[in-house]
Amino acid sequence: MDRYQFPRQRVLCDEQPFSRDLLDRLLEEVYSASPPFTGYLKFAGDEDALEFLFFFNGAPYSAGRYAHGKPVRYSVRELGGRLSTAAAESMSVTLCGTDPVLLKNMLLFLREEPDIKAPTSLIDIEYLVQRIGEAGRNAMVALYRDKKINFFFFKDGKGALAHCSDPTFKRPEDMTVEEELLLYAFQPGEKVQAFVFRDMPATDAEDASRLDKDSLYQLLTAGNLKNRATDMAAVPGAGGGTVIRQKTKPPSFMLSVESGPLQGERFVVTLPCTIGRRDCDLILDDHCISRRHAEIKTVDNQLVIEDLKSTNGTRVNGEPIVRKALVPNDLITIGPINLRIQPAYGRRASDRQPALQFTI
Repeated sequence: MDRYQFPRQRVLCDEQPFSRDLLDRLLEEVYSASPPFTGYLKFAGDEDALEFLFFFNGAPYSAGRYAHGKPVRYSVRELGGRLSTAAAESMSVTLCGTDPVLLKNMLLFLREEPDIKAPTSLIDIEYLVQRIGEAGRNAMVALYRDKKINFFFFKDGKGALAHCSDPTFKRPEDMTVEEELLLYAFQPGEKVQAFVFRDMPATDAEDASRLDKDSLYQLLTAGNLKNRATDMAAVPGAGGGTVIRQKTKPPSFMLSVESGPLQGERFVVTLPCTIGRRDCDLILDDHCISRRHAEIKTVDNQLVIEDLKSTNGTRVNGEPIVRKALVPNDLITIGPINLRIQPAYGRRASDRQPALQFTI
């Protein structure tokens, strides 16, 4: 069957027949990867549709479906319910590692409404590229042709990366991303559809956090998390019997951004939490922030922040620190960004896991 094609980078498992043993092995590979795995699992069945489960920094992040030429926004539970009722013998599984930019491009395409959707013959694509450059903001253009989806990413208005799935398209050497986009948009043959995303939100699915490997496997194979082993534990009762108590979940807290480019965002994070420009639990992409800048953790049942020998240091309530105990409403300063620490009493719709940040 001629299925829809998305760009692929590091292919770890290619269109293998689905089995529970294979799924278990692939999830083990995802959860044990070092550095933490970023990429996706793709499930393809008899019908002309693709199901995706996305991972970011080693944890489930979101899900999506593409069918009949349209993206379908999914929760992870909805994906599990669909996979658990599908005919397993007719499915194939692919595991691909990606860079964060391709992952975010796919998330945008599968989960968000584009600002513009039209054939390239009906829009002035050259003027559009010019306006993206003048605005100086991040943007993404997806070009669709003959069931092949290609992504062109702009960082601060300039073409930064192109991810193409069309094997017939030959990119000349020394061509800019802008030139490559225009060449693909106006090539002869079947018409090209353009999807333009000027705003770049791509947050996690509400039910994606804190799914360990065993829980995710159960969700994808049984469609639910009933009798979830990681939530419950059997302990001796006072009369010699057994009672069930809920296990203690990893402590979490909320960081509210009070200054910097992410001002107004709120992140619910789990301890321990590393903060920095790259390879961290919370990524703050600024040149004044070290790759691994600081860590928030518990020491002797006390919440503390420790500077990880960063170049520009870490401050709490305006004072430089090496390690310091934290209390609610303390103000943490890392580079130009101020973070207010608060208890995570409950996750509201406006609170979210760290969003994908671009590092190019």
